[in-house]
Amino acid sequence: MLLLALLLRLLYALLAGIAAAFALAPWTREAFVRYGKTRQPLATHGRPARQAAAAVVALERFAAWTVPKNWFSQFYYVGAGVGIPLLLGECHWAWFHRGPRLPGMPAARVLGIAALLEHPRDGSIAAPSAHAALALLMYVAHVLVRLKETVFDQPPTDATMHIGQYAVGLLFYVATPFALVVDAHDCHGWAPAPPLMVLAGLAVFAHASLHQRRCHRILFDLRRGSLRAARRARAYAIPSGDLFGHVSSPHFLCEILIYA
Repeated sequence: MLLLALLLRLLYALLAGIAAAFALAPWTREAFVRYGKTRQPLATHGRPARQAAAAVVALERFAAWTVPKNWFSQFYYVGAGVGIPLLLGECHWAWFHRGPRLPGMPAARVLGIAALLEHPRDGSIAAPSAHAALALLMYVAHVLVRLKETVFDQPPTDATMHIGQYAVGLLFYVATPFALVVDAHDCHGWAPAPPLMVLAGLAVFAHASLHQRRCHRILFDLRRGSLRAARRARAYAIPSGDLFGHVSSPHFLCEILIYA
């Protein structure tokens, strides 16, 4: 499964490289990277000097392709739709197939195809690693929490995001469960993490998830108040409470800690 692991890492590197490239130039950063309240109408962006160039015109048209920010929930529908069957397959495999056999579960089928492409004479796969399967369980739990927040808790918004960001998000939530499954079966000689390190990772995950939930609740309440006060003022209120007194975007910091 080394080939599948390399392809997934190449996908992550490609997406990160594209995002970094668009973030370098001010115009592309404003047009493609910013989203939500920070995204301004295209007419207000600083334009490149050669506006008559056909490539620039095409880029400007592409920059105008946006989708509602409310579509964020679709990321978590996709993440749950891919992650849950893979998680159930891993649990079934670990409990009922304690060896390098190939049961007919979704994870096994995908990994079996990858194994056959690399080793046509031997399509068997090692049983999943418990620690890496735990990471898949944590991922699914996080996705379900975010799905609940975006569907039931988050107030609707008129903000938009670029369609490229939407496509990158979908690719991420499709690829990540498979990346975790690959690690669960093929660690390439990695030694199992010590129990204390696993417990520390679980503690960081739980702590970051709790604070992210609190920060999201603060932002949701602030947005509801902003919607009620929109007719009286055009300014955004500054969030306060929990980790907002220490960093400007604690919900993003918590996201980094959750995936770390």
